[in-house]
Amino acid sequence: MVEQYITWLTNHGYHPDTLEDRGFNGNTPLLQAALEGNVMMVSRLIEAGSNLYAINNDYNGVLFNACYSASPEVVRLLIEAGADIDDTNEEGTTALMYAASASRLECVQMLLSLGANTKLQNEDGFSALELATNRDVFKALRSA
Repeated sequence: MVEQYITWLTNHGYHPDTLEDRGFNGNTPLLQAALEGNVMMVSRLIEAGSNLYAINNDYNGVLFNACYSASPEVVRLLIEAGADIDDTNEEGTTALMYAASASRLECVQMLLSLGANTKLQNEDGFSALELATNRDVFKALRSA
């Protein structure tokens, strides 16, 4: 397990002893692992004490990246570790809003089950419900 961890870090250009190294697009190892939906690495990096509030060059955090990868398990791990479920990027967009707009139904369902706020609005005044791009996501948000 330790060998996989070190190999993953070095293959991604990170130094194995520095949890907050920055790689492509300003991603830390935890941001990158979330972006890939890599449950094992996210879990290991959380255990190692990675910053749950790091943001990349696009001003997106770990939950946003986990939703991008369509990984509800990574979403759950991050929230249970203390990530703010309603954290926003610079445009006021939450992970729930992104997941709704990208038709990531399983991530929407996970975020809702863990208590994501459906009433928040981004800088343009849109809520997750208003950003929903398919019927199943819309129904999940409407019934929350």
